[in-house]
Amino acid sequence: MNLLAVALAALVGLFLGGLINLLLYRLPRQRPLFRRPHCTRCGHPLGWEALPLVGYLLQRGECRHCHRPIPRFFPLVELLTTAAFALLTARLSVRDGGGLFLVGLYAFFALSLILTLFLDWQYHDIYYIILIPTTAVALLGHWLHPRLNEQQSLLGLAVGVAFFALLFFFGQIIFRDQALGLGDVWLAGMIGAMLGLPGAALALAGGMLLAGLSAGLLLLLRRKSTGSYIPYGSYLCMATLTYLCLWAP
Repeated sequence: MNLLAVALAALVGLFLGGLINLLLYRLPRQRPLFRRPHCTRCGHPLGWEALPLVGYLLQRGECRHCHRPIPRFFPLVELLTTAAFALLTARLSVRDGGGLFLVGLYAFFALSLILTLFLDWQYHDIYYIILIPTTAVALLGHWLHPRLNEQQSLLGLAVGVAFFALLFFFGQIIFRDQALGLGDVWLAGMIGAMLGLPGAALALAGGMLLAGLSAGLLLLLRRKSTGSYIPYGSYLCMATLTYLCLWAP
């Protein structure tokens, strides 16, 4: 394992985690993506305070201008992207161009998953502007690395969409409401295209299990009611990110 490569990958992940945070804050509010960072509380322009993770730690978790708490998911996103990039680089070969392409492709997938995870968790929304290009890249991934299989990606896409579409329609029939959103259906398709089979089946099953356990625990603790929103997309992304970083071929 090349420790220098892992360290560099972790730094790249940390920097991109900061960019993910900008998207997380600005996309739902339809604000310009390319402008100087501002405090999300008081709107004061930021300099070194916007440095990923470092700025949060030096300010002790609150804006030094207005002294109001910085949203806790900001450092969490940055830590998650750092860990994902480091794990992918440590696990996959980076000694030749092919290995580097595979790390880069999986890192791109990881960024899409992390962005979707927190958008669904924080804002209860899944963005097709993320799903569509990521799915397209996944389907064309065999052009970048021979380890990826076009047929498996297509099959994973079809199985993911078909299975979750059934869940979507059965949810409407049984509960007379949307147990899942259409965004979850297409997210399952994206995951299928990323991982192919059987990887997609394992990740999707893991995400459903996480969602079920979390919902049961929250109901038991009376933190949620039976009609409360459950961010299924976030749980699918958690399970897929774990599989991608630890076991994906």
